[in-house]
Amino acid sequence: MPDAVLEAIDIDVRFGGLQALSSAGVTADAGTITGLIGPNGAGKTTLFNVITGHQHANAGDVRLLGRSVAKYGVHRRAQLGLSRTFQKLEAFNSLSARDNVLVAAEMHSGVRAAARQSDEILERVGLAEVADITVGTLPTGTARLVELARALAARPRALLLDEASSGLTEEETAAVGSLLKQLVDEDGLAVLLVEHDMSFVMNTCSHIHVLDFGQIIAVGSADEIQNDPAVRSAYLGTGS
Repeated sequence: MPDAVLEAIDIDVRFGGLQALSSAGVTADAGTITGLIGPNGAGKTTLFNVITGHQHANAGDVRLLGRSVAKYGVHRRAQLGLSRTFQKLEAFNSLSARDNVLVAAEMHSGVRAAARQSDEILERVGLAEVADITVGTLPTGTARLVELARALAARPRALLLDEASSGLTEEETAAVGSLLKQLVDEDGLAVLLVEHDMSFVMNTCSHIHVLDFGQIIAVGSADEIQNDPAVRSAYLGTGS
């Protein structure tokens, strides 16, 4: 059985009188790509923010490699192996693609090793040809790949991707899917993916959690999720 790298357990989040998450939870195992899907406003990014320490939870726990990190800040969780990308692109637009990746690599390695690792990651993600180009001048899809490369440079054990295919062409999306499968197969990475492209999710994720109105309403394989009446009614729009 796969080992749980990341667990969010019974997470509650309230914004004033709004219950954004209610006993929500998700698990990402080593060597697997796990999807987190749901309608807009379901609470997906809020759950991501709780996991990474950007949002305080009113209740619940977050565990990384079996260790509770709920009381740790963003930087400590990153040091322990948690890395993410954002729904709204977060890149250093005035820096080159290489320097964006180098910023993360240098946090975990010496200068020479970080430079070598940055070039290896850029090659792996397919960005070697734009390594010296300023990110602010790159197309959105390419800039998202830079953000992914930077997240990988932090040497994560668990990688959280928020709308990874947003702004990407079909060819780029397929390439990202192939890369993620390679990362989990070869590196044993645990990937948790929030995504609205259902074709991408169903073709990439081996396990899927469905969030609706702040609660997990279904967990299963791609086939099980597609055939779940509650999911079809709440999200896939086909009704039962």
